[in-house]
Amino acid sequence: MTRSRIDWPRLARLAVTALIASVVGTIGGLGLVASARYVNALTHPGCWHLTDGPVGAGIKEVQSTTPLRPDGLELAAWYEPPRNDALIILLGGLGSGRDAMLREGAILAQHGYGLLMPDYRACSNREGGSTLGYLEALDLHEAVGWALEQPEVDQVGVLGFSVGGVTAIFAAAEDKRIEAVVAEGGFADLAADLSGESQGGDLIARIVYTLNPFLFRLQTGVDPSTVNPLSVIDQISPRPLLLIYGEHEADSGGAEQQISAAGDPKELWIVPDCGHGGYVDVAPEEWERRVVGFFDEALGVVR
Repeated sequence: MTRSRIDWPRLARLAVTALIASVVGTIGGLGLVASARYVNALTHPGCWHLTDGPVGAGIKEVQSTTPLRPDGLELAAWYEPPRNDALIILLGGLGSGRDAMLREGAILAQHGYGLLMPDYRACSNREGGSTLGYLEALDLHEAVGWALEQPEVDQVGVLGFSVGGVTAIFAAAEDKRIEAVVAEGGFADLAADLSGESQGGDLIARIVYTLNPFLFRLQTGVDPSTVNPLSVIDQISPRPLLLIYGEHEADSGGAEQQISAAGDPKELWIVPDCGHGGYVDVAPEEWERRVVGFFDEALGVVR
């Protein structure tokens, strides 16, 4: 009987191939899980509320209301009538509710401005997701229409933070009824951020950055390359625009690129020693002077 020979080199090659495939599969799987978790956190942020309501912030005449969107979803909002015919719509960051900018709203109300502070749709529909400003602009269009139906409102401006700032830019680029925009701490190009164009990282990080845009589109139905304020910010002109960034976020947020792309009149304020958010906390007097002064001039408010 002839005993068959074991082809040890071939077995070694197969073992190495199987090991490599296992390692690659594991790394790819880890990258997929990490990307899916990251994108899901962006697109389904939930809704959190910071306070019990606006009265504690010094906003006294607030009313509850529900501006509608074209698909019929009611978005809860607080409304403070103006004393100067001008109203500012306030939009917070990702996952925030209508109470996210009460301090800013209280300052504006002290100067006679009306306020409309709506929830994002994730707050009114917990199964609804976020597109980080792109489709949220449709909700802002509805809020503008609702505001202008109020007999005491003749003019509308928008103040938005982070995703709210992106939403304001997208909406104002199309909606000429928005007469002035203050956008704080928004991103410039979502696709670039998702794909980590300015990032390094190890193999897993590169897999995550590669998968992020695909999974964002899968989750939202929106191509992330269209969520690009840089491509529309010039359409706000000739209406005035004020961009606000913290010193430590200005580069990553594309502050200089956006102000360069915008048309006149435009202004960029970089808050010293400040990160993402908290501008009114870091520089309260300067914030009040700049933002109230901006809206006064843009909306023709005489004091």
